[in-house]
Amino acid sequence: MKERLLTLALAIGAFVAFYAVMGPKPEPPQPQATRPISTEGGPNGYLGMVRWLESERVPVLSLRERFPKLSDVPGLESHTGNLLISAAPYLYPVRDSEILPLHSWVQRGNTLLIVAGLSDTPDWSMEPGGDAPFIERLQEITRMSFEQHADDAEEEGEEDAEKEDAAEPTEAELVAVQTKLPEPLHFEMRPAGTHPLLEGVNKVSATSEYLTSKWDAWTKGMGVLELAHDPESGAPVLWLLPEGNGQIIVSAYGSIFGNKLLGEDDNARLLANIVRWSLRGNGKVIIDDAHQGLVAFYDPDAFFGDSRLHATLWWLLALWLVFVLGSQRLRPSQSSWNPVDITGFVRATGGFMARVMRPATVGQQMIANFFNDARKRHGLPADGSPMWEWLSAQTVVSEQDVERLQALHAKVQRGHRVNLSQLHNLLIRLRAALN
Repeated sequence: MKERLLTLALAIGAFVAFYAVMGPKPEPPQPQATRPISTEGGPNGYLGMVRWLESERVPVLSLRERFPKLSDVPGLESHTGNLLISAAPYLYPVRDSEILPLHSWVQRGNTLLIVAGLSDTPDWSMEPGGDAPFIERLQEITRMSFEQHADDAEEEGEEDAEKEDAAEPTEAELVAVQTKLPEPLHFEMRPAGTHPLLEGVNKVSATSEYLTSKWDAWTKGMGVLELAHDPESGAPVLWLLPEGNGQIIVSAYGSIFGNKLLGEDDNARLLANIVRWSLRGNGKVIIDDAHQGLVAFYDPDAFFGDSRLHATLWWLLALWLVFVLGSQRLRPSQSSWNPVDITGFVRATGGFMARVMRPATVGQQMIANFFNDARKRHGLPADGSPMWEWLSAQTVVSEQDVERLQALHAKVQRGHRVNLSQLHNLLIRLRAALN
């Protein structure tokens, strides 16, 4: 009985040790910014947008797959006249395989609205593991080119040489860019002219929790319309460009349609104009939730939170304990002493030496041992030095064997590989003739 109790205690100890080493470690509590997804009710979420549109009888769908699945969204009745709202930077970056299907979907007669954190930097866009190639991917999706906006005409006219000589950002400046501000910065979007998308829109508000910069954009081959600008810097912040039978709308502010700002100024009016202008027939508003982390193809939280997984693990643990505590036939004890004869010992030692020593080194030592035997008989120090004159003077030794030994000695001295079996037989023949 004592043995079984000891086995049970050791089994429980082994399980505890395994869980301590391999089990998931709880991360220290850290405040995480809410993300712009359709189910999020936090400051940056789109739940307010979804409920408002649904109250106005505007159908809203959640895209939880990548862009190639756009035409297969559950509940989507029409392949044209739809509006896709996508916030960037992404938590799951857009892949190369998604660009062409997205362009084809827009060209059929749909609208893509990209709410990009270019001229503002929302807190959710600075989360670890975000979209590093954000600008490059945005340029591929929109076919637009972006560069930082110059503050005044003098900066725009700077010479290239002066730009090359400009000082690199200091470490303090890099830290400042990545440090959250005590109070968020406030920006505005003002219409640059008249357009149906700007009907009734006088000012749209945006906020930035981090330092940011303004951007200019242009395209090659097709015109891009600058709809609105930032009144303080004059930089454009809202663009419209055609794409086949559809269009792409790009906002340089990524915070304007979140829960905390949707009700500010004319933010909701701008969204209503975009929805009314984009939807046709049975078109619907689609929220790109997949690239912000709300996905259907794999959800680790849902997997590890599944009760079936926990039940399976508990059953496996119970079966393991039954196996450990059950009656098991003991193996007969075996003696660890296994005598080895002298021949096996010599063979094992020789095999080891043959594997770790170079043939040239072994050949040198074999020749040195042969001459040491001769030097001892003549009262000379056994330092392995060859005695060629003495060996050549021995009439019992053939000249061919002496010349062969000299040739092999020269090869091993240069570190070349020799046939150890032939050298061994030659030395035995010479010893036999001298004795």
